[in-house]
Amino acid sequence: MEVGQPCSPSSDATIIQHATSSSPEPSNKQRHAKCKEILQALSGEQQQEYVTCYEGVSLRDYSYIMDQLESVEYGKVWKRLIFFPNSQLLMVSSPSFTHESILAVVRRNLDSMLSDIPVEDAVDCQVYANSYVKGPSVCFVPDLLVLMHSDNTTCLPRPLWLMECTFAQTNHGVMCKLRAYIDDNPTLLVVGKILLKQATPYYSPGSDGSIAKELRSSGLLTPAEWRRRLGDINDITQVIVDGHTWFSLSSVEIHLWMRQPGDSKLDIDHQEGDGYAFGTLYPTVNLSDINKAFRCGLDLVKEVVVLELNQLADVEQATIHSMEDWTPPPCTLDQRMLLKALVRGAQATAYDRYHDWHSKLQSSPYGTTCHRSRTSRTHASHGPTGHA
Repeated sequence: MEVGQPCSPSSDATIIQHATSSSPEPSNKQRHAKCKEILQALSGEQQQEYVTCYEGVSLRDYSYIMDQLESVEYGKVWKRLIFFPNSQLLMVSSPSFTHESILAVVRRNLDSMLSDIPVEDAVDCQVYANSYVKGPSVCFVPDLLVLMHSDNTTCLPRPLWLMECTFAQTNHGVMCKLRAYIDDNPTLLVVGKILLKQATPYYSPGSDGSIAKELRSSGLLTPAEWRRRLGDINDITQVIVDGHTWFSLSSVEIHLWMRQPGDSKLDIDHQEGDGYAFGTLYPTVNLSDINKAFRCGLDLVKEVVVLELNQLADVEQATIHSMEDWTPPPCTLDQRMLLKALVRGAQATAYDRYHDWHSKLQSSPYGTTCHRSRTSRTHASHGPTGHA
C-alpha cells in the first residue's frame, strides 16, 4: 500500500502504483504503519479541493482507518472518504463552498416535497446529507440520499433517491461511485449528478513571481474589502482579485436518471429516452426537463410507499387510500435560490482559496511554499480516477 499524493481537480487523480503480485505481501506491521501515515495526512493541513487516492488499501485497512477517525484524535477530520473494496482504492476529497451551495437548495426543495406525503406515521421518507453507507462495492457519504423508513421492523431503511455533486472530483470518478452504489442497491429509483465545470483549472499563486509579491505587499483583505475589489459580484465566470484568478466556472449541468418499468436496475450510461433528464443552471438556465423528472421521481416514490403500506399488518385501508389519492406537490426547483446559492458558493470558494494562500505564507517563510508535484505517475485505468 502506497500513500497517494494530491492531484489537480482538472487532471486525473494521482495514484501511486501498489506493489505487483510478484512483490511480497506487506506485513501487518507495514500495513499498520501505512494506515498511520494515511491518518496523519488526513489530519494534516487542509489542501483545498484536492482529490487524493491511495491504492492497495484492504478492507481491514479501511476499517482500521474509519475506527481511528471516530476517535478524539481525528474527530474533526473534514475530508471525505470514498472506498472501493473490490479495487482496494481509497479516495479522499474535500467539498468546497461551491460544491455544497447548490446541494443545500436541492435538499431543501426535495425535503419539502417529501414532507407532503400523508402517511409519515407508518412510512417516512427522509432526506439525508451525512448518512454513511457501506456496501460490497463502495463505502462513502452521499451528498444527498433519500431513505424510506417503515414500521416493518424486519426491513432496513430502503434507499430511494441518490444525488452527487462534482467539482473537485472528476466526472468519471463520480460516475464510478454512482454505478457502484446502484450495484449495491439495484432497487434504487432515482439517481442524479450535478456537474460543475471549471473554465480554467485553479492554481495557487505560489510564493514567487510578480503576482505573489503584489499579493503579499497588499496584506490579507477582509471579506468586506475583498467584495469591494470585485467587479460584478454575480459574474462567476472568472473571479479575479489583485490580478489572480481565484475561481472560474464554465457551466453547471444537472443529470437525472429514473428507473423504468421492467428495468432490473438503473442504467446511468443511457442518456436518452424517458428514463433520463438533462438541465442546465449556468451560464443558461433550463430546468424544465429536470422539474418534470423530479415529478416522475416522486410518482415512483408514491408507488413504493403504497406497496410498503400494503405489506404492513396494522395499517388501515383509509391510510392506504389516502396515499393512493395523494398527488405530489408541484416539484419546481427554486431557480432563483439555486442561482443565488451558486454565486454565494463561488464567491466563498474564491475567498477561501485566497485566505488559505495567505495563511500558508504566514505559517512558512516566504519563498518556501510547496509547489504541486508534476512527476507522480497517473494510472487512469485503475478505478474511478480518470475523465469520462
